[in-house]
Amino acid sequence: MGRISNRKIWTTLLIGPPVIALIAVGPAEVLFLLVYLATCLGLREFFDLAHPDARGIERWAGIGLGLVLSVAVSYGNQEAVFPVLVLLLLSLSILYMALSKNLPSTISNLGINFFGIFYVAFLLSHMSLIRRMPGGREWVLFLISTVWAADTFALLGGVFLGRHRLYPKISPNKTVEGLLAGIGGSILVALLFSFFFIPRLGRGLCILLAVGLGVLGHLGDFTESMIKRSAKVKDSGSLFPGHGGMLDRLDSFLFSSPFLHYSLLYLWKEAP
Repeated sequence: MGRISNRKIWTTLLIGPPVIALIAVGPAEVLFLLVYLATCLGLREFFDLAHPDARGIERWAGIGLGLVLSVAVSYGNQEAVFPVLVLLLLSLSILYMALSKNLPSTISNLGINFFGIFYVAFLLSHMSLIRRMPGGREWVLFLISTVWAADTFALLGGVFLGRHRLYPKISPNKTVEGLLAGIGGSILVALLFSFFFIPRLGRGLCILLAVGLGVLGHLGDFTESMIKRSAKVKDSGSLFPGHGGMLDRLDSFLFSSPFLHYSLLYLWKEAP
């Protein structure tokens, strides 16, 4: 079912540890800046995939509004986010009223822009929300470790055990065995991480979180694969040798980050 390239391994070793170290020892603002940078690069790649004919002002407006939304989520509260959402929709409406020369395509273009902002900026900004919670540093590292474990074990499971394709219409290389290995790996790493760094987390909730993160990480991967297939490309970009673009690295976090945030908010007794 494929093999693991040397470029992928070296890129992981060169980029992964420094990012983890920055998040582990740095203040919350370090993570916020990383989220903003990833949002900017991810939105640029999204428009390349989903709206390649967009003019520069449409792209930059989408990226700028996405960053505004990300900052509002990171530093504001729930009441502050709603006016930004209204401003976002109003700004896009005015932009397309002013620029559109082909009215039949206006709704689809506006919808693509709006979807991209929510898909990348809003979903990813939940990592910043997790960082702001009590013990946020540990929870962000829990998220990253568990999701990366799911990706790694899924890859290994697919390479060495994969026999039954999971959803070839969207991602022909994903297998049922890889999915199960990924969920198993996420549970294993989540339990180990919580034992050393979040000992107050019960095993039952830990396993529930790990399964949710593993499954939603795969769904995030499938969603991005669906976008890439519609654009008829293999990778969202070439930023990371062997890994593709920023979106290829973000996809597993886009749905798993909100899941962890709201799970902690409503299920964990120490969450505010």
